[in-house]
Amino acid sequence: MRAIEQPVSNFIDETIYARLAHGAFLLYVFFIFFGTSMPFPDLDPDARLDKSNSNLVNQLLSLIYIISLLSLAGKQDQIRTFIFKEKYLTIFLLWGLLSVVWSNYSVISLKRWITLFGEVIVCLAALMHFRWSEVALRTFRLIMCLYLPLTILSVIFVPAAIQWEFPAWRGLADTKNNLGQVTLFSILLLLTIIPYNKGRPVNALHYLMLGFAFIAYLGARSTTSFLIGAVLLTIYGALYVARMMMQEKVARTYALFIIVGGVMLGAFVVIVAPEVLSGLFGLFGKDLSFSGRVDLWAAVLDTSKGKVITGWGIGGFWVNDAPHLLPLFEEFVWVPNQAHQGYIDIYNQLGIVGLGIMVVMIFAYFKRLMYLRKGQLWKWLFIGVLILNVQESVFFRPRHIGHFMFLFAYVALHTDLLKEQWVIYMEKKMNEAQEEAEKQEKEKKDKDPQSKDTSKKHGPR
Repeated sequence: MRAIEQPVSNFIDETIYARLAHGAFLLYVFFIFFGTSMPFPDLDPDARLDKSNSNLVNQLLSLIYIISLLSLAGKQDQIRTFIFKEKYLTIFLLWGLLSVVWSNYSVISLKRWITLFGEVIVCLAALMHFRWSEVALRTFRLIMCLYLPLTILSVIFVPAAIQWEFPAWRGLADTKNNLGQVTLFSILLLLTIIPYNKGRPVNALHYLMLGFAFIAYLGARSTTSFLIGAVLLTIYGALYVARMMMQEKVARTYALFIIVGGVMLGAFVVIVAPEVLSGLFGLFGKDLSFSGRVDLWAAVLDTSKGKVITGWGIGGFWVNDAPHLLPLFEEFVWVPNQAHQGYIDIYNQLGIVGLGIMVVMIFAYFKRLMYLRKGQLWKWLFIGVLILNVQESVFFRPRHIGHFMFLFAYVALHTDLLKEQWVIYMEKKMNEAQEEAEKQEKEKKDKDPQSKDTSKKHGPR
């Protein structure tokens, strides 16, 4: 990390509003990792349908949103500056709110939008009160130190923590894929935390948690998570070589084109010609349809032909018993509840306009990332989510760890930029004040005749 970060990265605001924001953020991260329903669905399937438990959790989450909103009291100027500088997430949310008007399920769409807006507020409130976004690593570390050991223990002692049809671990998660994603993001976070504590005894705990995360990551046997890990490792290696061979600024530009260009090209191929991917993977003897995903993508896109511009409304496509889904469910008897492709699901919900706004938002993130002097550790989470959405739908999917990491990384970059600009501004003002003081002192000496004649009056006789 750069020098600008080190002296202040551990500073935490201790006002009552800050404590409210931190507490709300901690609780929300807990639910992001542990989920909002009971683990081990095979033990008692009816428990997951218990409306009383669901309502209680939803009420608690709503309370967290309200507490986070209240904790922003007195920060109106900072919020206005954030919105003015950031722009695209705000525009995306406004378009999502507008889509409630044409959604066939307006109540469902409005509830989905309120949840997404609440998650933005939770992230923004915490980051506004942190001196730098890296302080949030303490919260993630605490939750991971609970989640990872319990996951390992559940696999050892609870048969329902294993999906025996594969077999693969799912631990406290719903499925093996969800466990793979949680452990992958845990590995990325722990690899970030360890350098911060170099030479400190607490790193022994961090290495132990990293070992737990890696074991669970392998045990989940999630092909999607393995692919994401491999791509991230490849990108990191390419960036490392680029830094060795080029100037850092050139390397960042190179990284921007590789990452964004690669993701956008993949999304374009998936949307326009998904059969190309089938042929490509067929060369390696793999499933030509990504376990039926390619066929599903084509069918979902066909269903949305009449909603190209506006989409079905936020959260208005995958609605149980919706008439437009009946032909889809007849073809796919396993009754999908997502397109298993995040870019397609954004297109389904918000049309080409919403997808375009999100693409601009992604480009803006990487462009602004180059302006941040102190570095941004969350970028690897952001990149991981971009890759994840090629085979899973997690963009703006409430309470999903991938969506939350995407949202948090985006907001963290812009709050850090604002704070860094403030630090640079204050340093500039202090330097100007110091130069002005030195100038005045010099002018005072030049104007004071007594100081000039001192050596003559008191010189040696």
